[in-house]
Amino acid sequence: MRFTFKAALVLVVGLSVWSLPGWAQPAPAPAAVEIFANPASLRVISLSPNGEYVAYLAPLKGRQHLAIQKTHPAPGERPAVFAPPDEAEIIQIDWVNEERLILSAMATQKVPTGMGVMPIRFQRLIAINRDGSNAKLLLKRGAETGGYYLTATPILQFIDREHVLALFPTSGQPEPDVVRLDVYTGQYSRVRRALPNLSEYLPDPTGEVRIASTYNDRTGVMTYMLRDSADESYRPMKRADIIRHGIFDVLGFSRDGKQLYIATNTKDSDRSGIHTYDLDKEKLGPRLLEDAKYSIGGAVMKQGAVVAFQWTDDLPQRRWLDPVTQDMQEKLDKVVPNSREVIIDVSDDGKVALVASYSLTEPTVYRLFFRDSKKFEFFGDSYPGLPTDAVAARRPVTFKARDGQEIPAYLTLPVGRGEKNLPFIVMPHGGPQSRDDGEFDVLSQFLANRGYAVIQPNFRGSTGMGGEFLEAGYRQWGGLMQDDVTDAAQWAVAQGYADPARMCILGWSYGGYAALMGAVKTPDLFKCAVATAPVANMERLYNDLRKVRTKNYNRDRIFGEADGFDPSNSPVHRAAEIKVPVLLIHGDRDVQADVGHSRDMEKALLKAGKAVEYIEIKEMDHYPMNREDMVRIMTAWERFLKAQIGN
Repeated sequence: MRFTFKAALVLVVGLSVWSLPGWAQPAPAPAAVEIFANPASLRVISLSPNGEYVAYLAPLKGRQHLAIQKTHPAPGERPAVFAPPDEAEIIQIDWVNEERLILSAMATQKVPTGMGVMPIRFQRLIAINRDGSNAKLLLKRGAETGGYYLTATPILQFIDREHVLALFPTSGQPEPDVVRLDVYTGQYSRVRRALPNLSEYLPDPTGEVRIASTYNDRTGVMTYMLRDSADESYRPMKRADIIRHGIFDVLGFSRDGKQLYIATNTKDSDRSGIHTYDLDKEKLGPRLLEDAKYSIGGAVMKQGAVVAFQWTDDLPQRRWLDPVTQDMQEKLDKVVPNSREVIIDVSDDGKVALVASYSLTEPTVYRLFFRDSKKFEFFGDSYPGLPTDAVAARRPVTFKARDGQEIPAYLTLPVGRGEKNLPFIVMPHGGPQSRDDGEFDVLSQFLANRGYAVIQPNFRGSTGMGGEFLEAGYRQWGGLMQDDVTDAAQWAVAQGYADPARMCILGWSYGGYAALMGAVKTPDLFKCAVATAPVANMERLYNDLRKVRTKNYNRDRIFGEADGFDPSNSPVHRAAEIKVPVLLIHGDRDVQADVGHSRDMEKALLKAGKAVEYIEIKEMDHYPMNREDMVRIMTAWERFLKAQIGN
């Protein structure tokens, strides 16, 4: 496909004149749908190594643009803003040095494959100077790739001011090789040929690839291998049965390259925590970091070394290995009330920090801290156009499922509408191996702004709360996971929040499946169902999994050892049992949940004589990348919900 990068400079009014959100006020007027539908500002943000510039994504005319702004701009100086590539969206920004950046751009196209025409996501790397000059598309797919579709070109490590290690197929095999890439010229050379069944490479801080992992989907075994230098062969380090046994994830090297940091669970805790791994002794060390309630499994990397660990309880948080940075973060967290301050980037000299303020009561705000002057300055707001009185607080709540299991959830009540007998939306998350948290959520905020209360249950099968809670959801599509969603609705009614005569279920992806199954299994509980990009036909899902490399891994978690699907858990096969109106929305380039799911569901509902509305959005993937498509989705939600349960 053709990528053209436009390096024309655009001055955008308003990008640097955002105001701090304030306290919500009663009975706000509905905000324009375009405000909620706009891509979030600053969702991707990065500080230059010298601390003099911030690069971030900012929406302009409904699409994310690259903006580069000085940390100390002159009076009246605006950010430099660059348009995204044609037919693609920028999704990641990385500084190579204080002058040059690498952008990751993604697009979805329908292409012919051995299994027919399919939507495929393409990801490309674009290098550009901060002034817009010398833009270059890196790692172009050519004949040497053996005809394989290059869906991603991940960067493994930044080696020096001009070179990175990246993954790119050069030998005609499906697994990518490791290449050394010049970010100015675009030239590259292979430094490591791909291993069969490759899952991941991990370089040490010197740029030597010393850890590799492979995955055998037939056996379900992930094998980690290590070597001491590039001249040696790999030797086994750890074999982990990821289908049946716990968590073992190599996060990265220490700065001196002598040990690894591992996220794993233990016999004493099913929640993953952080351990060291001594490379000389080849032995796992004691637990270094854990959370009392949540799993820890994320790492922040810099120059091939782990510098911090990250996880989420109600809000994102980080633990920095550098005690100076950790101390700075803890002190900054005390400055702003009712939020958690998290350092997300630091200059090389440690004198400038980019800080995110996460809150249950407002959109994420970004600030800059200058260590020498002790100044803590506002930088930007993720939803600058949203009126301060339109933001509803998110409440962490728990309820007991029918078997006594405590289920965490988030409750969002509309501002100025009271707390009793509200029109109510049950909104299960996607995944299902995912979770909701307390960070600002634009979908629930849009619904609350339209007068609806929203509950988002972290049903069993959700991540972050330990292996037992996660594994309880395996092979429970339409079963225990669905019961937890139903119990959330019944809890909301019992607590008086929900008017049982005005309650609908709405979801996206797996949440869309849960919405449809809610209408099937509890036809008298909900007055309508809204399913956006849903899985709806379990027979189609079972067959589609043959297309993916990890088909056995996925089939085990969804279907178990069965040789086929169970029609009792398939909304398409139980469409005749649905009594309420259904709204279906799907993009025709959906890579994750094929558009055929919604087409099958519409056909089954019409055949059964049921009320259904289907909206198919051309050229949209699993989630809209632009404001126009999101406006269409949100407008349809608002119209449909108002017609069924009012507001």
